[in-house]
Amino acid sequence: MRSGDYPEACTKFEASQALDPGVGTLLNLADCYEKAGRTASAWAQFRETISAARKAGSADRERIARERVRRLEPRLSYLTIDAWKGQSATIMRDGVTIEPAVLGTAIPVDPGRHEITARASGKRPFITHVEVEDHAARVSVTIPILVDEPTAAPLSPLRRDEADAAHVPGPQLRADTSTGSTQRTLALVTAALGVAGIATGTVFGIKAASTWSDAKANCDPYPNCSRGPKLSKEAEQSATISTIGFVTGGVGVATFALLWLTAPSPPNDETPLSFAFGPLAVSVQGTL
Repeated sequence: MRSGDYPEACTKFEASQALDPGVGTLLNLADCYEKAGRTASAWAQFRETISAARKAGSADRERIARERVRRLEPRLSYLTIDAWKGQSATIMRDGVTIEPAVLGTAIPVDPGRHEITARASGKRPFITHVEVEDHAARVSVTIPILVDEPTAAPLSPLRRDEADAAHVPGPQLRADTSTGSTQRTLALVTAALGVAGIATGTVFGIKAASTWSDAKANCDPYPNCSRGPKLSKEAEQSATISTIGFVTGGVGVATFALLWLTAPSPPNDETPLSFAFGPLAVSVQGTL
């Protein structure tokens, strides 16, 4: 920090605070943020220092932090994000999810370029960038109503002569009309994939809930955050993996049911298959 390399210095102070939290480190981190031009981050850290110094009985550091908060407040720049409340969308600023209760409220942000995104199932994502200047700038962004994703246009039917011309004979596959064993084997494979997907979704869903609770605990009151934004981003990533796992699992189970129920019945002299589902496995007995 003495040499003026504030980004590197702030990173080291952040690592130090994560390894060994202390009032002095918080004060140095807030000072580093201010020197780096990150006024909102500095303001939040100084406010956190006030609380930490009071608990530690450090009156001098509490007084210094209060004075720095007072000096920073007139310089803070604010960003307001508005959204139509009739649509359900996930809105993020710089990769961190914005709580619905915060929408429409002017929030202190660091000067510089910020990315605002809005996403919803079946809708085209909205992405925009805003430049927030220093020294009490006020910027607003309005999230529009998201438009539907375009659907593929249906193919026009071929005329009989076109269909005959387009048809090219290929190798003929021998139909499995006797036992349907191939189809049942594929069904079991998809069932195993489905169970694996559901297990993955469950594990990451629990992780997302736990990490989100930690994020809220580290961000009370907002925006007095230390590790809150980082934990919130981790929780969102875990939730995304969980959703993908459950969707994959559901598709696997549905495909299993379709293949299994439509497979030809095995001959009477074969032992019928029996199977059972467990939390992380599928057990099968019998003859395919």
